[in-house]
Amino acid sequence: MEQLQNAAAAEDSAAAGTKRTAKEFFKSYFSATRVAYMAIFTAISFALRFLEIPLLIGTPVSFLKLDFSNVFPLIGGYALGPVAGTIIGVLKEVLWIFFSTTMGVGEAANILVMLPFVLIPSIAYKYHKGIKSVLVFLLIGCVGQVLWSFPVNWLLNFPVFVGFNWKLGMDIFMASWYWVMLFNLIKSVALGIIVLLLYKSISRLIKLTNAKFAKKSKAESK
Repeated sequence: MEQLQNAAAAEDSAAAGTKRTAKEFFKSYFSATRVAYMAIFTAISFALRFLEIPLLIGTPVSFLKLDFSNVFPLIGGYALGPVAGTIIGVLKEVLWIFFSTTMGVGEAANILVMLPFVLIPSIAYKYHKGIKSVLVFLLIGCVGQVLWSFPVNWLLNFPVFVGFNWKLGMDIFMASWYWVMLFNLIKSVALGIIVLLLYKSISRLIKLTNAKFAKKSKAESK
């Protein structure tokens, strides 16, 4: 993934090093390579949103289900940069609105909870390469997501899921907050492990595909 991120960083540096209009910078940042990968990762993330697994069966939060849709926003954050990774996660949730029963509020909450998991590791990766740094900042991202999930679930998710009744939703959450935190901890760790397992394989695919994009671009510029 370092190859693609280095290419992305070069694009960003070139854009920052010259005076450009917002339109020119936008065009430079969202190159064909970056947009293609963002589209692919968004599609995969959206498809994974349909695969939900109940975790804490028999507990007050048995309705909470694990899905793996945030794996590719983080991989996109590593490969394409934190902004691209965030966009992938946001687009996945926007598409899911058509299948939602919360009128987009639940999806907004999912985006908020996702941010530490995607942004902390991917921003750190821009400055600290290597598997040790990846592990450390991925762990920090997981912890950040778990902690941040507390206010998001308390103030938004639970009230929405009980019919937009904020007092009832907040009371229900406080009666079972430890189960919710356990669920988010298990989910964060599971997603982090999957990202690590897929990291090398996807980095090879990105390297090969990026070479094809570069070759095609070079041919078109002649």
